[in-house]
Amino acid sequence: MNSEEAAAPLSGLTVLDVSGTPGPAFATALLADFGARVILCEPPGGAALRRLGSETVRCVWWPIAARNKLSLAIDAAHQAAGPVLERLVASARMLVRDDAATPWRAAASRVLQAPQDIHLFPTGADRPDLWPWSTAPEFAAAASGTMALTGEADGPPVQPEIPLAEYATGMLAAAAGLFEQRAALLEGRAPAPLNSALHEGLMRMIEWQLPVASSQGRAELRCGNRFPMNANIGNVFRTRDGGLLTVSAATNAVAERMLRMIGGEALAADPRFRTQADRRAHMDEIEARIAEWMSRHDMAEALALVQANDVVVGPILDAGALMADPHVAAREGFVEVALPEGGSLPMPGVMPRGLGGAVRHAGPAPGADSDLVLGSLGFDADAIAALRDKGVIWA
Repeated sequence: MNSEEAAAPLSGLTVLDVSGTPGPAFATALLADFGARVILCEPPGGAALRRLGSETVRCVWWPIAARNKLSLAIDAAHQAAGPVLERLVASARMLVRDDAATPWRAAASRVLQAPQDIHLFPTGADRPDLWPWSTAPEFAAAASGTMALTGEADGPPVQPEIPLAEYATGMLAAAAGLFEQRAALLEGRAPAPLNSALHEGLMRMIEWQLPVASSQGRAELRCGNRFPMNANIGNVFRTRDGGLLTVSAATNAVAERMLRMIGGEALAADPRFRTQADRRAHMDEIEARIAEWMSRHDMAEALALVQANDVVVGPILDAGALMADPHVAAREGFVEVALPEGGSLPMPGVMPRGLGGAVRHAGPAPGADSDLVLGSLGFDADAIAALRDKGVIWA
């Protein structure tokens, strides 16, 4: 362990990652960013996450998803793997898994102090008697309530090309695991297991939609890029040069400044737009006026004008714009990380900043750290060679 790792807030926390899906992998990546010693236990052929998506996706996703982790190439189902598994689970304080971890759970039952079991599973997998739908993890976002809010009012929901539900639930699982570790330490007991369905992270984030459905007797559904419930001026507009700007005018004062900017005093004083209720009733006309104003200005000009008029408008940044943005760069939003095979890859920086986290290395090759991990468990070179000859260690 180098000095940087020793100073990290989770230094000394050993975590076993025995999963092959995005949610648990993201949870352990967050822990690894802040110094946890995450041992990725890869079955023969490598973790399933290595093969997820097209080759174009895999070559960049894996180095990020497995960054800061150690790769142990182990056949946990091998008949001679028992002693290795038992030493591994005895050395760890967390075992993060999806549904394919039977040998690890069996090994944990045989050691004196088993690690905390953190289990992320597809929606409905725990209660098939109550969930007649698919339990494929890909449907987690659809089961969260958030997808029903996306898209235009007269169209279908939008399915984002990001594992939002898995990542959100992985983030909560990592936080919950640390909460429980602290509580167990203070109370002098073993940490309790944690179970999270993959839709729960996003479901936690629809905080106002559920009360609306309960109090008004209806679910709030799709409204395009308008603000929820169409209460405020808020949408996305295209400038003359093709740029996209998002608008937010949630208070009377900001709405008045917006209307004055695009139509002068007459529009700002128009009684149809004076209150929030008035604006809601005439939102189509307001948005048509804003769209017409945007179409007469290039993005740079529009941004200068909204800044001068103290109106809340900003650009929608894509990944390329983010990587080129000086503010994002100053906050280390992206970092360049060397790849094991040579070259480097830009990847998201450690967030939140200032807590001692760091990207120390990209995702390793299968079994790159097998000897290191086994040596730390007390296996000498001859014992490791014997394990490799038997096929317990496959790389």
